[in-house]
Amino acid sequence: MTFKIIAIAFLLSISSLAPCAEITQQEKGVLVENLRQEIRSNYILAEHVEAIDETLNELTHSAAMKKIETRQEMAELLTESLRRFDKHFGVQWRSSEQAGEGKGGEDWFAKLGRRNSGFEKVEILDGNIGYISFWGFDNVNDDSRARVKTAMAMVADTDAIIFDLRNNGGGSGDMVRLISSYLLNGKVHLNSFYWKPSNTTTEFWTLEDIDGKRRLEVPVYVLTSAQTFSAAEEFAYNLKHLRRAKIVGEITKGGANPWQFFDLGHGFRAAIPIAQAVNPITKTNWEHVGVQPDVKAASADARNVAHRMALSTLKNSVENPLQLEEIGQKLDELNGVPGA
Repeated sequence: MTFKIIAIAFLLSISSLAPCAEITQQEKGVLVENLRQEIRSNYILAEHVEAIDETLNELTHSAAMKKIETRQEMAELLTESLRRFDKHFGVQWRSSEQAGEGKGGEDWFAKLGRRNSGFEKVEILDGNIGYISFWGFDNVNDDSRARVKTAMAMVADTDAIIFDLRNNGGGSGDMVRLISSYLLNGKVHLNSFYWKPSNTTTEFWTLEDIDGKRRLEVPVYVLTSAQTFSAAEEFAYNLKHLRRAKIVGEITKGGANPWQFFDLGHGFRAAIPIAQAVNPITKTNWEHVGVQPDVKAASADARNVAHRMALSTLKNSVENPLQLEEIGQKLDELNGVPGA
């Protein structure tokens, strides 16, 4: 089951093409009150509602809000204020023409679907290290399954795998499950989501059947940055706490709560988190704190750091003298040895 409401910041952006319709002070007050009521009724973290109420009250009487002249500016101000509590909050305004035509930015999954499910690069690095870079977790369907199969087939005989999520904005929890199933043995509980509207919990377990070769023993490294978000964070967080991967890079953005849109009237709508990730090992998630890397490195350096880690591990187990020579040469290069 694919959850299209899994959060991605892209969907919350305000369209730059929207007309800058003016907004009155009275309309601002009605908007804030509607937003407040929807948050009270639907926000997953009830313990934060009182503080959010106080923030909205202060904002209503602030000079910043009084200066606001357009609906788009109002949406941006509310979004900025709410994201201090939860990175999946957002307020969007669309003109009646945009709303009627379904405009306001390309759907995240539509973009993934037409752009190879987000897979940008798959290659074999020196020393026989697999490398997969992708910027989103697509919905699981026949096309995306085939793309995952192709990517994983290319690294099926490598001695380690690096997943590059430094620019990954998230997407589908089902895709997290599919890719994770290539790396784990048996039926493994990856994550759960508690849904406030239905008071139910959905569990995500690895798949028993995959189309390709499982990589159960090879070292796995996941590259992260401050932009790694949502489902990409889930992938890293799950593998980290299952002790199946080393996370290399920066602390991630910190968005763990799936959301959906609620209509606020007059072209406004709010993205409000209605569910909460619950990891079966930690009993919590990465909301607001991000995924902590095992090895901290600047985003720009993370690939080389992970490559060096993989090669250093392999040199103690590889027997092929030609591969050992290749590993040694690459390690010298990565370590800055003169003449390498």
